[in-house]
Amino acid sequence: MRIAYLSCDFGVPVFGTTGSAVHLRELVRALRGLGQEVRVYSPAADEGGAPNAIDGVQIVSLGGIAHEVAELLKREDTGLPEHLYREWRRLLFAEHAQRELRPLLEAFAPDAIYERYALFSYAGVELAQALGVPLVLEVNAPLAQEAATHRELVLRATAEALEQRILCAASAVVVVSEPLAGHARRLGVAPERIEVLPNGVDPERFHPDVSGEAVRARHGLEGKRVVGFAGSLKPWHDIDTLVAAARLLHERDERVRLLIVGDGPGMAPLRALDAPFLVLTGAVRHEDVAAHYAAMDAIAVTFTGESDYFSPVKLFEAMAMAKPVVAARAGQIAQLVVDGETGLLYEPGDASDLAVKVRDAFAREDGGASLGAAARSYVLDGHTWEHNARRVTEIVASLKGGGV
Repeated sequence: MRIAYLSCDFGVPVFGTTGSAVHLRELVRALRGLGQEVRVYSPAADEGGAPNAIDGVQIVSLGGIAHEVAELLKREDTGLPEHLYREWRRLLFAEHAQRELRPLLEAFAPDAIYERYALFSYAGVELAQALGVPLVLEVNAPLAQEAATHRELVLRATAEALEQRILCAASAVVVVSEPLAGHARRLGVAPERIEVLPNGVDPERFHPDVSGEAVRARHGLEGKRVVGFAGSLKPWHDIDTLVAAARLLHERDERVRLLIVGDGPGMAPLRALDAPFLVLTGAVRHEDVAAHYAAMDAIAVTFTGESDYFSPVKLFEAMAMAKPVVAARAGQIAQLVVDGETGLLYEPGDASDLAVKVRDAFAREDGGASLGAAARSYVLDGHTWEHNARRVTEIVASLKGGGV
């Protein structure tokens, strides 16, 4: 079967290092592994590049008069936040993309369009209707709400109205968590058109036999007790609580180190700390992340607890590594991690509790190996990208047959 994968988010570069970019590539790779022909269409290509890139990617740039209008809007002295320009650019791209993509899609003749939902992006809805094919919409967050809470959103009423319109127009809506399924239902999406499909992992890339020795040597971690974190350092990752917990651990045991892998808004404050227990790698290529996990004795998956809709890729990767995971008791995480069996849960925002749980993992007779083994077994049982690709294939097949 032929699937056109559409991602209209300028913030999700196909070959980037973020979890969203990893999700895109891994699902495409898994679908192709099942024999599906998948082509990817996106306005965003590269933020540093990814050697494990996928082929069959068509970059659709904002061009022509639409690009000129975007540049004019960028220079307008409106007195409004600069973010308004980026919102107008998304709306312009939704129109431009239809003209650019329609002949490409007509030539490809897909059986369905699979779209990663992006704020203000209604191109997929209209393209699916024009081609007479189903639209499977993947929703990873309530984007209007998220943008208004954590970033800037000038055209909020428009964003919210479009979000409802887009989700309700899709043939099927794939969400990554139960709270997101509730969000879709509240917008009016029929429950039978909603599929909950959490994120996944490639267990052949993330496995316990990966060596972390080179990473430990590079960062002077030989003989240390390493608690680690990998992520984009966004506000909801609650790095402050993680650092506070690591400080408590280091005060009791000078061997403790906090290894933070990734980059983002929280990096500058971390660099300013100059803490002796803190090791910062910056962003690393996705194919190098497993070696960094392997260098950790325990892996922290921290969140503020203010939101409950997320399905962190990092959680599945850490569990697949068979490392003891200490995760926030928040949202879907509390459903995926069985406290004391497949990992340990701490109360979000409580540095003392987080430190206690990490200390518990370190102090276990097997160093947390039994927790890690149970976690990997759980992931292998239904949280791989191949599993997700099989379900997406089933959904598309059912839509071709007349319904979900």
